[in-house]
Amino acid sequence: MSDFWMTSATFSQTYGSGRVLFETLSSAHFLWLGIAAVAIALAMVLFRYLGEKGRRRMFVVVTVLMLADELLKYVATAVTGQFEVQFLPFHLCSVNLFVALFNTIKPNKVTKNILYALCLPGAIIALLVPTWTSLPQWNVMFLHSETVHMLLVLYPCMLLASGFKPDYKVLPWVALFLLGVCVPAVALNTIFDTNFLFLNGTVGNPVLELCKDVFGDVYQIGLVVLLVIVWFLMYLPWEIARVAKAKKLAGLAAK
Repeated sequence: MSDFWMTSATFSQTYGSGRVLFETLSSAHFLWLGIAAVAIALAMVLFRYLGEKGRRRMFVVVTVLMLADELLKYVATAVTGQFEVQFLPFHLCSVNLFVALFNTIKPNKVTKNILYALCLPGAIIALLVPTWTSLPQWNVMFLHSETVHMLLVLYPCMLLASGFKPDYKVLPWVALFLLGVCVPAVALNTIFDTNFLFLNGTVGNPVLELCKDVFGDVYQIGLVVLLVIVWFLMYLPWEIARVAKAKKLAGLAAK
C-alpha cells in the first residue's frame, strides 16, 4: 500500500512505532500554521465582503467542505481496509462538525456558543499541538487532519464576523452538551479501548501531558480545570464590552 493511504496504525506497523515525521514547532509545522493563518484570513476577507445572502451561502459551503473532509476519512479507510472504531465521530472536533451542520440549518444561540466555546479552542489547540505527527505530510489522513481543523477554526470566526456575541449565560448548556457527548465516548472507550475525547490516554500531547503531570492518573480533572480557564479568558472580554456598553447607554439616557 502507498504511504499516501496509510493510517497512523498501518504506518507504525509497516515502519515501526515511535516514529515522528512531523515535529511540533518545526519549520514544517510553522509552514502549515502559516498556510492555515493565510487561508483563514483570506476566507474572512471574502466573508466580510459578501452580503447577507453571500454569507449564508459561505456558511453552507464551509459546512459541506467539513462534512466532505470527514467523509473522505471514512471512505479512504474503509476502501483500503483500515477503518477502525476510533475513526467514529465521537472526538470533540468530529462532533462539532455536526453542531456546525445543525447551526447552518437552524442557527441559534446555543449551537453558536458551543462552536465558540468548544470548537474554536479545540481546533486551534489541535493545529498547535497536532496528534498526527507520525504521518508523512503527503498522506490522506495528515491532509484531512490539517484541513478539517482549519475549517473548524474558520466556521466560528465567520460566526463572530457575522455579528454573533458570545454569552456566558449559555455556558451551562454548553457544559450539558459536552457531558452528553462524554456518555457515548466513555462507553465506547470502555468497550473498544479507544480514546475518544482523550479520556483514555494523553497520546503524548503536551497539553494533556501537562494535565497528567499535575493531576496524575486523574488528568481528566485537569482537562476540566483547563476548560474553565479557557472559557473565562474567552468570555471575559465580551462581558466587559457588554457592561461598558450598558454603562454608556445608561449615561446617555441620563443626560
